[in-house]
Amino acid sequence: MRIICLIKDYYYSYKNIIDFNKNIIVSAIVTAICDMIILAVASNIFANNHLEIAILSLVGDFIIFNSLFIFLFYLDWKKKRERITSYSTEWSIKSMILKLLSTLGISEISYLVTKFVSTYLLLYSTSNLDTSQISIITTILAWLLYLSSANIMARRTKLFAHFDSQK
Repeated sequence: MRIICLIKDYYYSYKNIIDFNKNIIVSAIVTAICDMIILAVASNIFANNHLEIAILSLVGDFIIFNSLFIFLFYLDWKKKRERITSYSTEWSIKSMILKLLSTLGISEISYLVTKFVSTYLLLYSTSNLDTSQISIITTILAWLLYLSSANIMARRTKLFAHFDSQK
């Protein structure tokens, strides 16, 4: 019984960051699946142009992930906002958007650089890997860096400070 209480305490203490990471992971899984399809199609169309394949993969990842993540984040934020009755100032909404944009911006830079460079290098240097294997390897590597930098930035920018103070 004590372990269950510890788990619940941990969850309620870090609920906002857990929800934030859940949104990132769900978006990442959907993006990874779509990226395998994008890489397979792009490698058939642009057989030997590794630069175009890497760019298409990157653009597809960027659009799919950000659209889905922002939608999921908005749904969570809307639920939290409805629970907090004193959350009415326009400043806090602007503050939340600025913090989210800076958190995602820095994390996205690390993701884009890692994904592009690793995709290009693996396509250029290895002929024994399938495009789906390259997609999985580069996506996992880029997401690890993205998740690390997003969590660090969420703490640095105090992204959830307003919700934490309303407990």
